[in-house]
Amino acid sequence: MSRGVSVSTYQKFFNCLIALLMFLNVQEMSSEARSQNRGGSVRSGTWRNTPLKYKFKWQERGPTLLPPLLGWRRNDETLLSNRATKQQFLYCSIGIGFHLQILPNGRVNGAHESNHYGIMELFSVKIGIVVIRAVVTRLFLAITSQGILYGSVNFTEDCLFKEQMEENHYTTYSSHTHPRLYVALTKRGGPKNGSKAQLHHPSTHFIPRLVSAS
Repeated sequence: MSRGVSVSTYQKFFNCLIALLMFLNVQEMSSEARSQNRGGSVRSGTWRNTPLKYKFKWQERGPTLLPPLLGWRRNDETLLSNRATKQQFLYCSIGIGFHLQILPNGRVNGAHESNHYGIMELFSVKIGIVVIRAVVTRLFLAITSQGILYGSVNFTEDCLFKEQMEENHYTTYSSHTHPRLYVALTKRGGPKNGSKAQLHHPSTHFIPRLVSAS
């Protein structure tokens, strides 16, 4: 009888010890988090949707994610290659139908027949937020605060776009930095000013098309 009591007491002691160790581990993790918050390396709470937000997050998670938006100049090719999605064309059904392209001189327009200037790669910055870059010219799709589309050599705030599938199953790309400005093409395949583009107009509706292996 005494032996049974001894075993039961031992089990209770062992369970209490495990619970204590788990409690101490949680306390240690909480202490480290508070220390990091005071040091400024980790941010907590609600952040505004600013480039600084992404800068902190990228610095925390290391080189496998996109680097900071501000002052990004080194090793961008290597870092982006780790985040690239499948190569694709962005087809707009406006007019006779055009594939979005970025030419070597930075001009953005559409070509009816798909070509190598229209091959794009998209990088996910955050859920619903993407960066678009032309594979051949290595230029980023960007839009100014006045709604002008252009190809940018450097990655700036103008290169962030909100990717959203609409009810008609088309995809729209609007500026994350400059709200209510859309990527759009005219009926002739030219770049349409983003401030004059409407959400429900065909000029802003795109269909991503995967690039064939051939």
